[in-house]
Amino acid sequence: MTASPPPALALDNISKRFGDVVANQAISWSLQAGRIYALLGENGAGKSTLMSILSGRYQPDEGTIRLNGRPVRFQSPAQALEQGVGMVYQRFMLVEPLTVTENILLRRGPVSLARSRESRALRELAERYGLAVNPDATVRDLSMGERQRVEILKLLHRQADILIFDEPTAVLTQTESESLFAILRRLKTEGKTVIFITHKLEEVMAVADDIAVMRRGRMVSQLAADKVRSQHDLARLMVGREVILNVDKPPVTIGAPVLTVRGLTGPGGTARPSFRNINFDVRQGEVFTLTGVAGNGQEDLVAALAGITSLAEGSVTFKARRYSAAGWRNRPAAGMAYIPEDRDRVGSIAAFTLVENFLLTRLAEGKQSPLLNWPQVADETANAVKRFAIRGSGIQGLAGHLSGGNLQKLILAREFSRKPDLLIAEQPTQGLDVQATEDVWQALLRQRETSAILLVTGDLKEALSLSDRIGVMFRGEILDIVSARDTADIDRIKLLMAGLGAR
Repeated sequence: MTASPPPALALDNISKRFGDVVANQAISWSLQAGRIYALLGENGAGKSTLMSILSGRYQPDEGTIRLNGRPVRFQSPAQALEQGVGMVYQRFMLVEPLTVTENILLRRGPVSLARSRESRALRELAERYGLAVNPDATVRDLSMGERQRVEILKLLHRQADILIFDEPTAVLTQTESESLFAILRRLKTEGKTVIFITHKLEEVMAVADDIAVMRRGRMVSQLAADKVRSQHDLARLMVGREVILNVDKPPVTIGAPVLTVRGLTGPGGTARPSFRNINFDVRQGEVFTLTGVAGNGQEDLVAALAGITSLAEGSVTFKARRYSAAGWRNRPAAGMAYIPEDRDRVGSIAAFTLVENFLLTRLAEGKQSPLLNWPQVADETANAVKRFAIRGSGIQGLAGHLSGGNLQKLILAREFSRKPDLLIAEQPTQGLDVQATEDVWQALLRQRETSAILLVTGDLKEALSLSDRIGVMFRGEILDIVSARDTADIDRIKLLMAGLGAR
């Protein structure tokens, strides 16, 4: 009788600690070739640490990794890729001025004169896996979906057999997400092993063959996807209790505009503005949302409104005071709070404690005495940690030791505590688990009672769940503003995000 082949990948009792924090504890997981695995868990459950071990960024303190039955140990991502294990991260690692071919061949050093031959080979590889991307295109001219395909091509060009995806649809439209799922199924038919981390449970139900669930550093469940009856069952497995996936949106009286922008173009000092002639207002008690595929100008627009970059043209009226494009960046800091998309580099300082990070934006308001009341600040931080269920090593621990989701919740707690007239929330739930997303949504809706809210998100479900009105951006312009309460507009929003259907 012929013995069955070993698993394509096996993790045996993998453990990893960071000081006193146990990120992974005795995790065992067996994966077969030609299957798609979804890895689920709350923020801080240890998913990213486990995948970082598998892709060579970290080394386990205990346990063994086996590829096709053979023990391996990776000292770097390059070593992992040489053994056929590669990872596509949320933030794409591409050099924008270079072409697709140049990015894929970059590791070799200077691209040779044989580039045309390499381009043909890459085109054939792309066609084989259904990756619609032009090898001769410049990366900066590609959509987010196309850039993701370049990342996949990079791994396939290096003959990766195990491909890991971290939140792969975070920056994609619905159409691009469906295209990605088709690519994952093609990889599966070619015998590849696919692992993807996601918090979008509908994606799990749509594409996964098998599901693994982590909770607080342990693997608590492994099951076939066809054994799961609903998204609620998955959510219950993730958090260990029943969760609500629908948001309750109590009515709030809509008041006068808090923010009005007219003719905004920018950013300042650039030859090619990424946004042009932007007009909208955000009223007291309202959630006004800007949505669109990443890279259509909304990121630069938010940076200018938050005062990080300058404006070239237009005016901003905030709390009945009008500012010119040049004067807006010098406005007083009080009255506005900002939750940035990049929580690591913009929203926090990794080497500061939680208490010190909680102070960052308050100091900018100029309200603090030179002699800070540290016990009071520590108490406020401790209350915020408790209220938002932020798990870590305590308020005197470093922010850099928090998981991404827990760091995001710290930033949310800090900005809510400032009691702003206008809250700008940029991708506030990106990378958060089901329970954390629900908590953030409810917090944003409660904030409507005292603030106007400008929400920027590429998640259409989030936009429709929270918004009163939605402005859709495409190629730096707002194509239209629609009511989120009119279900007839949902399909039209999708068309607008693709640059179609504008009036």
